[in-house]
Amino acid sequence: MRKLYFLLAGLGIGAVIGCSAPPQGVLIDSFEGDINARTVDYGAGQGSSLKVEADKSLKVCGSQSLKLDYDLKPSSYMWIARGYNLDVAGAAKWLVKPSEVAWEKYNAISIYMYGGNSDAVIAFDIKDAQGEFWRFIIDDDFGGWKEIICPFSQFFVRGDWQPESATRNEVLDFPIMSFQFEPRMPGEGRCNFDCVKVVK
Repeated sequence: MRKLYFLLAGLGIGAVIGCSAPPQGVLIDSFEGDINARTVDYGAGQGSSLKVEADKSLKVCGSQSLKLDYDLKPSSYMWIARGYNLDVAGAAKWLVKPSEVAWEKYNAISIYMYGGNSDAVIAFDIKDAQGEFWRFIIDDDFGGWKEIICPFSQFFVRGDWQPESATRNEVLDFPIMSFQFEPRMPGEGRCNFDCVKVVK
């Protein structure tokens, strides 16, 4: 009986310690549900083409990932965004609202990307609480799924373009309201993304 008591007590202490451990991350988007022009804010200009859809054959979180097929022309642009305060209201499909994330507990965003060793360059942008865009560069120099850790300290203010409504103070103001992907190298390409998470 005494052995049983100590065993249960030890389990109780372990449970308390486990519950008090700091959170390791918050999943904000895994691209579940319908993926189309009503749930993703995306587009392309100057002759470029972009197809955005769900891919159930490649995934890390949930039942599908976000797949991009694109043809980027020189001196052109494209974007694929999810989150809040976007032109497509239905793109606000995060699993948690920005105000529900304890941003002060985290110092990075992680993304899973399915690489194809294509040497493509993908810009990963976040838009802060004041509407200012910040950028992190991802190189497609690997094959298969890889978790890309994007520390907030390594984002830089976009110098090529900012919305007229943005407060351009060069301070990353929380909460983050949206994120977007932008292929940067001209040519045809394909990539998948999944599991966008705020992490330590």
